[in-house]
Amino acid sequence: MARRPTVLDAPGVRAQVRAPEPPLVVELAGIAGAGKSTIAHALARLDPEIRARPRVSGPSYLASVPAMVPRAVSLHWPFRGLLAKETKRALRLHALHRLVHRMRGRGAVVFDEGPVYMLARTLALGGRGVATPGFERWWRTTVAEWATVLDVVVWLEAPDDVLAARIHTRPQPHPLRGADDPAMHGFLGSYRAAFDRVLAELRVRRGPQLWTFPTDRASPEETARALLARLRALRETAAPVPELAR
Repeated sequence: MARRPTVLDAPGVRAQVRAPEPPLVVELAGIAGAGKSTIAHALARLDPEIRARPRVSGPSYLASVPAMVPRAVSLHWPFRGLLAKETKRALRLHALHRLVHRMRGRGAVVFDEGPVYMLARTLALGGRGVATPGFERWWRTTVAEWATVLDVVVWLEAPDDVLAARIHTRPQPHPLRGADDPAMHGFLGSYRAAFDRVLAELRVRRGPQLWTFPTDRASPEETARALLARLRALRETAAPVPELAR
């Protein structure tokens, strides 16, 4: 028996309805000890539509290599020495970019060591090795790409003394655990400056919204709930309304 036509059979409507929505792309950014991973896990527990801390598989890394070769060459021009760690971070950024563009479905993708973190880390640890025209070209291109991909950057803020105490007592290993105050303040200051530059350049390119959440005034669960409410409101505001055939 022939199927009765429905409104979904109108020209163009079925494709619109079936096309999955892209997720919100969110990064929890902050200095070590800010609570990024803890809050990411809490968000995933609270909402099954949130894909927290997505991992890039080995095959995905390999698939990113061919496209990265020209950028890796440009990154080193003029050649002043091998930028092994910077090239590795550039490869990860490219792999993350591919990962995001392959994702579909409502909810949100939440990074805790995403593009903002990788760019800030490259600045904080790069030293004189990144002071080249090639690096600057790569930097501008990469920041511009992520400005169009990220929807929200959530800056998780806490005072330096709170961050230092968390680093000293956290179960995860950290190079600064047990360091004296001058070393700790130098580390925190260099990362703050690096994050400030990344976020400022994303804003110049009209990139993601920037939300600030303090993490020293509430529990991670409470912070995650407040953040989730705001993400859901943004998701509903941004949800497209399919146009029915006229």
